[in-house]
Amino acid sequence: MSENVIVFLHGTNAASWTLDPIRHFFEAEGYACHSPVYRFHDLAEGDQRTRALKGTSIADYVEDIAAFITKLDRKPIVIGHSLGGLIAQLLSARGLIEAGVLINSSIINGTVPTTEMERALGKMFMSAGPFWEDVPGQDFDLLAAYGLNTMPVEQQHEICNRLGTESGQVLFELFFWMYDVNQTTRVDFTRATAPLLFLSGSEDKVVPPTTAKTMADRYGAQATFVEVPGRCHYMKLEEGREKLAQHCLEWIRAL
Repeated sequence: MSENVIVFLHGTNAASWTLDPIRHFFEAEGYACHSPVYRFHDLAEGDQRTRALKGTSIADYVEDIAAFITKLDRKPIVIGHSLGGLIAQLLSARGLIEAGVLINSSIINGTVPTTEMERALGKMFMSAGPFWEDVPGQDFDLLAAYGLNTMPVEQQHEICNRLGTESGQVLFELFFWMYDVNQTTRVDFTRATAPLLFLSGSEDKVVPPTTAKTMADRYGAQATFVEVPGRCHYMKLEEGREKLAQHCLEWIRAL
């Protein structure tokens, strides 16, 4: 086994393919890489997937990844995108990871939106009815405006077409943590001691840098915050992603 083990964690509505370009980079550097998929995300779109995902919680995903990690020979470094970045923070509070690279991490409990676009997104969910009981798919216009806004239109469609449905309960826990009685995304900062690198695309409208930095600041000196100019929420799939991967590599090697 190589000196470091890396576990890649994808975002909502997605699967491991969304982090494949970064994973391939690290594999070429000699790292042992793993890309587990959250429960039911390997199911094809259809009734079976819909039934399975209904009511599924972020807590379920955390348990699955924690079980996966405990079977490894050593604590891994986690590279997580969006929801994967949030899960990395929760795993840190369990003492399960060596370090975390968080690419446009979703917000944790206590992180308040700082922009009008974030607040508008929350209002859209509010107007959608009890979405937490459903399994929403991707809306192209919404995704293009918030998550893929710096990409060519052709690539936006390509990515959107590959993304799938997601548990509405998971989305509720992400966006409305203040109403979540289980406090699913609450991090125990007294136990979350792994070093963290927060990478935030300057054009990310889902979790903009102003919001991401307030989250990173809660960790004090153990967190490093870097704003990546001109990049969107899905920056690990954008042209020039090798430079992003190189930055991650240099930070990991400096640990």
